[in-house]
Parts: sequence; C-alpha cells; structure tokens
Amino acid sequence: MTRETKKFGESSSNRPPATEMDGEATDSSARGNSGGERSLRGRQLELLSAVVRSANSSLDPDKISSFIMNCVRDLVDAEAWSLLLIDESGEYLTFKAAEGPEPDVLKDMQLRMGQGVAGAVARDGLPMIVDDAVDCPLFDQSIDHETGFETRSILALPLKCRDRIIGVVEILNKREGSFTSLDKDDAMLLLEPAGIALENARLFARTERLTLLDDLTQLYNTRYLYRVLAGEIERAKRHKRNLAVIFLDLDGFKQVNDVHGHLIGSRTLQVVADILREHTRSVDILVRYGGDEYTLVLPDTDLKGASVVADRLRKAIRDHDYSLELAVKIHISASFGISSYPEHGDSAELLIQRADQAMYSVKQNSKDGVAVSDHP
Repeated sequence: MTRETKKFGESSSNRPPATEMDGEATDSSARGNSGGERSLRGRQLELLSAVVRSANSSLDPDKISSFIMNCVRDLVDAEAWSLLLIDESGEYLTFKAAEGPEPDVLKDMQLRMGQGVAGAVARDGLPMIVDDAVDCPLFDQSIDHETGFETRSILALPLKCRDRIIGVVEILNKREGSFTSLDKDDAMLLLEPAGIALENARLFARTERLTLLDDLTQLYNTRYLYRVLAGEIERAKRHKRNLAVIFLDLDGFKQVNDVHGHLIGSRTLQVVADILREHTRSVDILVRYGGDEYTLVLPDTDLKGASVVADRLRKAIRDHDYSLELAVKIHISASFGISSYPEHGDSAELLIQRADQAMYSVKQNSKDGVAVSDHP
C-alpha cells in the first residue's frame, strides 16, 4: 500500500502528470470506466449538483448538513463520513453530522484549528488524501479512541462559502481501492454549492434567533413562546408525557423603578433572568413575557415537579443580594402560577392563561408564593 499524504497540486506518482487532453482517459482507465460510463457519471454529478443547489431553498442548517452527508455517501463508497464546521470564534471545528459506526459519539465533539487532518485542511483550505493514516504525522488518533473506529485512509475536503472556509468534510476508509483525484473532484463539485446553501441557512438561523429574543434579558420573547409551546404540547401528546408552564410576576418591582429609576429597574430584570437560568435545566424554555413577567415551559415535568421548581425559584429571587450587581439595596420577591398538560388544557393559550390566573390569585393574597391552577 502506498504510504503518503498528498495535498492536491502535488503529483501522487512518478509518472508524468496527465495533460488536459489525456487526463480524462487516464482517470477513467484508473477506475476501469469506459468513456460512456464517464459521460454517465458526469450527468449524474450534474444532477446531484443541481439538487444541492436546490438546498438553498431550505433554511434548516441541520437538514442541509444531513443532505450534504447523503450526497457525499452516494458519490464515494466508504465506511464513514463526517461534517465539521468552524465555530464563531474561528478556533474550533465541531462535528455537526456523521455517518458510520457510533455517529452519536461524535456529535458536538471538537478539534482545534490545525489539529489532525481535518484541522489542517480547515487551516490551509486545501483538500488532502491520506493513504495510510497510521503513518501520517498529521493524523490525530484521539477521535478513534473515543469511537472505537479504526481509520485507515482519509479524504478530507474544505467546505467553502464565497472563498471563505466554513468547515471540512471527511470521508474515511474507501471500501475498494484508494481515494483518487476523481473522488476529490466529484465531491468538490457538490461541496461548492452546498457550502453556500449551508452558510445561508446558518445566517438565516442566527438572524431569526435574534427576532425571537428579548433585547434586554436575552431570554426568548412571546413570539417564540407560543410557537415552541404548541410544538411541546404536540410532543407531549405523542409520547404521552407531562408538560408544565410556570408564570411569574415580580412583587415590588414598581417601587424599584419609582425609587431608583428605570436603569436600575432594567438591570434588575436582567439579574432575575440570570437567576432563572441558574436554577433551571438546559431543556427548559425561559421567556420574558413582558414588563416584569416571565414564563417557563418545563418539558417532561408534572405538577409536583413544577411546584418544586417554582418554589426553588421563588426562594432564589427573594433571597438574592441584588446589591452585588446593582450597587443599591432593593428587595423583591415573585408570585408564581402553574398549569400543566393534560390537566389544565391542550393548547398554548389555555396553559398560559391558567398559569397566569393562578399567579394572579397569589398576587391578590399573600404574594411571594406558588399556586397551581384550580381549573379542571
């Protein structure tokens, strides 16, 4: 077996490089394809390239990532494929899609820029063939140790958008023979429009996310609340799971504004948002409903569990030393109301309304408390 690492532009053998006239015949001969088969291959690639361009109509980065993997898999018969994207800092590559043994293990794993073959391709922007991974000085065995996979050969390709590198596609262990320049050309034909489609989708996702966030607290806003809650209810129905909604309103917030001004009031709302983040799960959905009102959606949580969460948040808000962030001494608490699916309704509007009504009953009585909706 040939033991070498090749960057494209370098000769992969001792024979003279093919000219433009004989290049196609040479590649076809190497792969055992007739001129008619090569022509058919070309038409297939044109069709696949057109399909990838149509991915621009999709604005879901995850769907486009999966689509890229499917296209590359159809082009090159190998044991595993992965897509790594450069993060916003430009310092790391993150596995975003993978096919092959143990793909879930790779999800969200990271490499530093320049680390391993993929990191080198991302840094330099040049495709690379590794015929024997063990003998390649760039090869990083840490991923194989995590997955139990044995990498023997690699085709690594830069994913670009308008001459900017956004990620890397790796193809591992070709099933028959070695990776060739034709494999590289076939895959790069697809990756050029795919990179544009993926970057457009990521840009749209970032822009859309900004429209769903509250400017002050960086929690989600009500637009997002109604959209996501409807989806969570459908998921709860499908899987026969519970779902809880908590509605809370700050006690004494008007006095904070009146005494200390709106700048301190706004900062108080930010501190409360931080308290909510600190005392909830990553899967819980936190929303600034408006003013000094917040809403939480708790997937897979029943009334008992929601009551525990609400009481924990109540104590955290009441006992927090706000002078640490505000440099003024204030005291606030919060009134909480809880509703749940299926007990209190099967629509976003009903669950929010009944949690709000339960909160209002606390507000009218003792404040600084928790109540569960009394609607059937």
